[in-house]
Amino acid sequence: MQQAEAYIKLTGGTGTIKKVGPKTVYQFGGGKHDTVGCLDIRVPITAEFIIIMAVDVIKLNVPFLLGLDTLDRYKMYVNNVTDELVCVNEGVSLPTTRSDGHVYYSWEWNPDILYTFPELVRIHRHFFHASPERLYAVIITARLMLRRAKNGDAVPETLQRLQDVAAACDVCQRLAKDPGRFRAALPEGDVIFNRVVLIDLMFLNGRAVLHIVDKDTLFSAATFLRDGQSTAAVWDAYMSVWVTRYAGYSNHIHVDAGTQLHSA
Repeated sequence: MQQAEAYIKLTGGTGTIKKVGPKTVYQFGGGKHDTVGCLDIRVPITAEFIIIMAVDVIKLNVPFLLGLDTLDRYKMYVNNVTDELVCVNEGVSLPTTRSDGHVYYSWEWNPDILYTFPELVRIHRHFFHASPERLYAVIITARLMLRRAKNGDAVPETLQRLQDVAAACDVCQRLAKDPGRFRAALPEGDVIFNRVVLIDLMFLNGRAVLHIVDKDTLFSAATFLRDGQSTAAVWDAYMSVWVTRYAGYSNHIHVDAGTQLHSA
């Protein structure tokens, strides 16, 4: 009874001891004890895994007991060699302690509201399959109103869990928008390198630069002019950086309005 009352106080009074019909009799230490009610508890195993148990409450100070039915349901077992509670499905092992011939598992209570995956699914459906971002905003707003908490108090994994719920929802998957696709337009004619080149004269840090771009492939090359901006300097740069290095003279050359380029 004391353990049940301590659990209810620790969780902020969210749980209640419910009356049951036929009472079950338990025997501890040579005495028999009738149940006074039933209490639903949550045992956090990991941040993603919570055990929900319905335990009978008796008027005796004993800890919550994990029976074989609970261990079998959640695929867990106690390794008495390493003193660990092994969770097969989750792939984790939790340390246990021994006292008076019994094995105990202790956990630290998280004051945040804990939801299991099925509960998140029900919340997701209750809000008519809202997007994870909108549902996450509702949870943050509820915490701000009820607990006067800060935005930093929201669990970082909450949004990821809601996204997992939406990913597992058949309705959301059928009504989701198709993923965007990259589209590119093909040129009308053939792509021929060095058929048409674009030449421009620009300046970097006060120095003249000749920039050459192939129109079909957008391949470009650039070089600094050595002897100022004269026509001879432009032509020598064009010959060295493009003509002699790649495919020779181009069929057509498009230039800007500069006098040096027109003369070249």
